[in-house]
Amino acid sequence: MPNRAGPGIIPRGMSDAISAAPGTKLPLHRPVLFVLVSLLLIFYAWDLGSNPVYLYVDEVVFALQAHAIATTAHDTNGRLLPLYFQMRQIADNSWFHPAIVYFMAPFVAVLPLSEAVIRFPSVVIGILNVCLMFSIARRIFGNDKYALLAAGLLALTPTHILHSRMAMDYLYPVPFVMAWLLCLLIYLERRQLKWLFIAGLILGFGFYSYIASVVMMPLYLLLTMVVLFRAVTRPFKECLVAVAGFAAPVTIVILWLAANPAVIPETMSRYAVSSGSVTRVAFSDFTRRLSIYWSFFDPGFLFVSGGYTHTMNSTRRVGVFLLPLLVFLPVGFVRLAAAPRQAIDPLLLFGFGLAPLAACLMPEPYAIDRELVVLPFAVLLATLGVRAMMTATRQHWRLAAAALLALIPIHFAFFCFDYWSDYPTRAAYRFQGNRRGVLEQVIAMTPPQTPGPIYLNDHRIPYIGAHWQLYLLKHGRTDLIGRTVFFDSGTLDESMVPPGSLLVTTLDDQPLGNLVRAGRLTQVQTFPERGNPPLFGLFRKDAPGY
Repeated sequence: MPNRAGPGIIPRGMSDAISAAPGTKLPLHRPVLFVLVSLLLIFYAWDLGSNPVYLYVDEVVFALQAHAIATTAHDTNGRLLPLYFQMRQIADNSWFHPAIVYFMAPFVAVLPLSEAVIRFPSVVIGILNVCLMFSIARRIFGNDKYALLAAGLLALTPTHILHSRMAMDYLYPVPFVMAWLLCLLIYLERRQLKWLFIAGLILGFGFYSYIASVVMMPLYLLLTMVVLFRAVTRPFKECLVAVAGFAAPVTIVILWLAANPAVIPETMSRYAVSSGSVTRVAFSDFTRRLSIYWSFFDPGFLFVSGGYTHTMNSTRRVGVFLLPLLVFLPVGFVRLAAAPRQAIDPLLLFGFGLAPLAACLMPEPYAIDRELVVLPFAVLLATLGVRAMMTATRQHWRLAAAALLALIPIHFAFFCFDYWSDYPTRAAYRFQGNRRGVLEQVIAMTPPQTPGPIYLNDHRIPYIGAHWQLYLLKHGRTDLIGRTVFFDSGTLDESMVPPGSLLVTTLDDQPLGNLVRAGRLTQVQTFPERGNPPLFGLFRKDAPGY
């Protein structure tokens, strides 16, 4: 196919070979892939319980729901194997998609409950993504070398690492998208309708992985139809097969919503979406969304800083991707846009370009957590850029590619050094402080036969009840649940607090501070924070004359 781009856009002399011929049989470097996966498993799981330094509230409530499912087959609200989980520990209108809970449940069922065990299922998802990337790239590029390169690029992507080490559901749509893409590639090779049905089925189950999937999975079904219209003369039967696969699992949620109609308005209120904003879109709102869309392609965001959102999503010292992809990704994108050769090629372009679509519905630029589905498409385009440069006839392109590839481990080493040295301190405050320290100290100071209630200030420490429940489960001290009292220091009647009671609150709690200065309470201990002054304090009411 002739080059349709103007001079200076596509480097001259680059190979036009983009995809392998369908059905090409290639040797699989299984030992290399096995070593890569083994090293990744160690790397992704290293120090998992301590970096990030604390559990975020979403991680806590996911763990509580998974533990409840694993032990009782009911959620924390008493519902039997629910389709969606109502997280009352966060808010009554907080409904979460079920994939992460049901995937986490077997792990917490067979392993001792801990921070590392709670996060380990996400490590497994990250490793699965890398394996799927190898299989996808092997079919697209027809070369194990480039397949390993694509798998390696995804494995070393900073954002992928960050989200593979947290028990959050942001990463969970990615394996569904990659498995769908793999099945679609297999169909294009073999032309067996069962692979189209499986591809649609995977998208249907992916609908339950994360809230953005409600928008993105139907979009990928439409992209499937685009590919079919390019690949098949009369694609209507093929499209129906893919739609049937998608509809099978999605029909369940339609029936469930009919029985639970309050979920939709509650979820819309949680995301501050009113019915008026759905039916009437002002021009100013459209331009704001367009600006948010473009923010997701900001080179500084993608390759330098990762944006200025909270440090759960970025270390702020490296971008979403490593810096060399600043060259490889645009080269691959332009190369494919100028000379698409295979039916799957437009899907890769649209997959990358449309990835922020669901994220733009929220007024939050640079929120990479809402568009992690961009990762596989970006890595595939970057790998194409590497291949185009490495196979160019002009030597300076090959030398530039080699230099950029050599820069990848150097930039990755910088990311690792920062991630395991300064990042835990920078991110500690975002992870809501040292609740683990204060709550585990309370448990240690309260043997089973020790009398007296435990007072937790849930007005000054949001979600403290969820953290308390988790650490009671971790240490096997659920006997303390019945002795727990949640209080507001502004309305607390100290005279009603029994002697020997322990109280947990923040150190800037003025009413309790006044009681301490009056000798009515004793400050027992404060708890150090990484890089910040102590936030929480443990207090006790002693018996008169103690």
